[in-house]
Amino acid sequence: MSHYYKLGNIPPKLYDYLPLSIPAPYNHSDVDSDEVLYYVERDFMSRNNIKQGYITLHPKGIVHGPHPGAVERSIGTKETKELTMMVYAFRPLMITEQAFAIEDPEYYTLWLEKE
Repeated sequence: MSHYYKLGNIPPKLYDYLPLSIPAPYNHSDVDSDEVLYYVERDFMSRNNIKQGYITLHPKGIVHGPHPGAVERSIGTKETKELTMMVYAFRPLMITEQAFAIEDPEYYTLWLEKE
């Protein structure tokens, strides 16, 4: 495997399911890599309106985390059945014209609180 990227996944699993535990991931930024997620199947617990087959890019240094309401929805959840694949790229990714063609220009609004 190249030292320019690292692969990972989020498989179906049991959470830390104490009654008041919060399984949703915390807000974070990847300070040394771009993060690409491919949502293979089922609902991704920390996201709103993400469907099977979606791909998201979180560039190096940009803070990201659960969408509004995801933390609250995750409390008391015992397991996830989602499957997500990740790539951490340690050199900046170049966005292609094909990627721009399938971009959801409203994606960033998923972090905004709905009134």
